[in-house]
Amino acid sequence: MVYVPSILPVRILWPQWVGSAGATLVTIVAGLVAGWSSPYLAKLLADDSPLPITDSEASWIASLINVGRFVGGILTAVSIEYFGSRKTMFLIGFPSALGWIFIILANHVMWLYAARVLCGIGMGMTFGAFPIYIGEISDSYIRGALVTLAMNGGAVGNFLGNLMGSYMPMSYFAMITLVLIAIYVVLFALVPESPHHLLRVGKLEEATKAYQWYHRGVEIKKEMEILKDYVFASKSTSFRDRLREFNAPQNRRAGFIIIVLFMFMHLSGTNSLLFYMEIILTRAEVKAIAPSSVVVIAGALSIVTGWLAMYLIERSGRRFLLIISSVGVFAAMMCLGLQFALLDYQPDVPVMEWLPIGSMMVYQVFYSVGIMIIPSAVLSELFPANLKSMAACGAGISSGVFAFVSSKTYQPMVDAMGEEYVFWLYGFIAVLAVPFAIFTMPETKGKSLQEIQEILTDSVTHGKSEHAKGMKNEEV
Repeated sequence: MVYVPSILPVRILWPQWVGSAGATLVTIVAGLVAGWSSPYLAKLLADDSPLPITDSEASWIASLINVGRFVGGILTAVSIEYFGSRKTMFLIGFPSALGWIFIILANHVMWLYAARVLCGIGMGMTFGAFPIYIGEISDSYIRGALVTLAMNGGAVGNFLGNLMGSYMPMSYFAMITLVLIAIYVVLFALVPESPHHLLRVGKLEEATKAYQWYHRGVEIKKEMEILKDYVFASKSTSFRDRLREFNAPQNRRAGFIIIVLFMFMHLSGTNSLLFYMEIILTRAEVKAIAPSSVVVIAGALSIVTGWLAMYLIERSGRRFLLIISSVGVFAAMMCLGLQFALLDYQPDVPVMEWLPIGSMMVYQVFYSVGIMIIPSAVLSELFPANLKSMAACGAGISSGVFAFVSSKTYQPMVDAMGEEYVFWLYGFIAVLAVPFAIFTMPETKGKSLQEIQEILTDSVTHGKSEHAKGMKNEEV
């Protein structure tokens, strides 16, 4: 149960949940984009494929969404800067819808290439924009839970993608997704803009009305003064000024934290398991359960764990969840690699089908409870108001680059050194998040955006003073 101060009854928070529900719809569509890959790549590579493709073309279909994510990260920064986070959430629907229309029309692999790039643009914009939007409309004590709720939409989309992909043609899948896109486009056309953006563009009266809509039952004059202090604390006027401000030590530290978190998110194996899970299970000689069924079960488990994380993130904090998640992912990758090592080097040993199946389940549980959700939660919190668009851009670009590298290098690495070493590498990368969480990442649970800025500034100032003392002692 999320702690709620008595002066803010739960009933007045429903507008924040409405905005977060809209963001969850957007991330469900992004999850459908990712979840589409596992069932349909297997179908497209089959002998009776309705649209025959090669292994190389399948690799490009899986990877091109991450090229789109790179472009989407840049578009997010421009859109948030000029239109605000709410309008950006509205605009995400258009490249996404065009991509799914291309899938309906696809009669050649080039249509699928174009569709995946367009859907990737929508995905890149989604994961850059929704943390900013939720961070700007939510109260501090439920901000993490709301970001986690929206992030879990990706897991729901993955699950639905795997489930629907097992039983329906690509065109029907695309039509259902277009309906979801239409719903969230209408929703974001109706809800108010973020009060942060309205203040930045000088619309004080509209900002006050928007704040009253999202935060009902508060002392509006006092809250607006606090919000104005936060928004205008370091209001740069030009792009060059913002670049200079982004180079401030506390902002460099925040940027470094975000980039490294997204690195852990993508280089710990998620893209490979997401896009190739059915193929991986087949190569692991899983026969007791149909690999497609294991994929669906793993997706369902991810959803349940995501709901648990929504509770835990405001109880245990961001750092603790990241540590636990990293250790669990490490264990899962070690066990999955062990299965392939046994198949390669001990072919006479009876196949342990429970090992790859269990590894997939353990991976889904621990990945969903921390590594998946923490980057977006922290992105919504670490940056001052005037740098949020640049932060979203950096997050989107870095996420797209890491995702592309992860998905495009999987098959070449498997060919070069075998599945076991690839999965062990993913596990080693994941466990590196433990010292990172302990020594580098600040805990932001329950803190206001202004308090978080003060923590980052104080930590940099403290570091400088300690360095100066050290230099002075050396001189003595």
